[in-house]
Amino acid sequence: MKPLSSFLRLALSAAVIGAALISAPASAGPLFTVNEGSVPGAAPNLVVADRISFEYHARIEQTIVGGLGGGNDPFTETGFLSKAAFGTPANGSIPSQLNALNGYGMYGLFTITGQADALAAGIHATFQTLTMTLYIDPNQDTTLSLSNVAGSPVNVGGISADDYAIVTYTLDVGEAHIFDGLAQGDFKALLNATLTPQGQLFFVNPNPFFPLESLSGNTNSFVGGSLTDSFVAMADGGGLELFQAAVPEPGTIALLGIGLFGLGMTARRQQEGQRKS
Repeated sequence: MKPLSSFLRLALSAAVIGAALISAPASAGPLFTVNEGSVPGAAPNLVVADRISFEYHARIEQTIVGGLGGGNDPFTETGFLSKAAFGTPANGSIPSQLNALNGYGMYGLFTITGQADALAAGIHATFQTLTMTLYIDPNQDTTLSLSNVAGSPVNVGGISADDYAIVTYTLDVGEAHIFDGLAQGDFKALLNATLTPQGQLFFVNPNPFFPLESLSGNTNSFVGGSLTDSFVAMADGGGLELFQAAVPEPGTIALLGIGLFGLGMTARRQQEGQRKS
């Protein structure tokens, strides 16, 4: 995944990664241990962290039935995410061989379906299904790009024959917002996580491993959206992944959207303030 890894090193500086690893939307999670020596070509090393930062790129096909509203407007989202760094709130980014010279890459391919509704002058999307597979790219020689063909999956190129799956995911609950102006937003999903046999060699503690993962973050760019007509949009953003052992209380899940909405609005106001100054 060399082209993608090079992009990560340029676009996600150490300061940016560190800030993401120690800040909202995700609070501290339980620690897990990664055995990097299980990756072919990697040096023996154990990494203890509570989170993994990532960036994502997605293509959203939204069908609007008679104007956005009523919660019956279906969408399909396909895309990929690339893991940036392991970390903890206290220490920020933790040194590892992930995306390092002579190290390895890690990426996920996902598909989301759901229903959308109007939210002020933006969109609220409720996830109905989400499937994702997380892969190790031992030589960082896989390339990823979004397909321009409706209904097509992500384009996987380069040398991917040596890549292997370590985790598969399905949806527990999830939602996303796109804010006023259809430019930015946020997302939150609770996923059921199942390690493959090779994943059990990579994620070695706890054993058995955590059955759930919380994925949350911000959408920084949303291009092509509409409140009145069906559309195809491209989205880019990033966030954090934390594993967990138990499903949060129903009240906690219900508050996820409120908290994420406030976070996204705050970030947008900060950016508007910077543009005016």
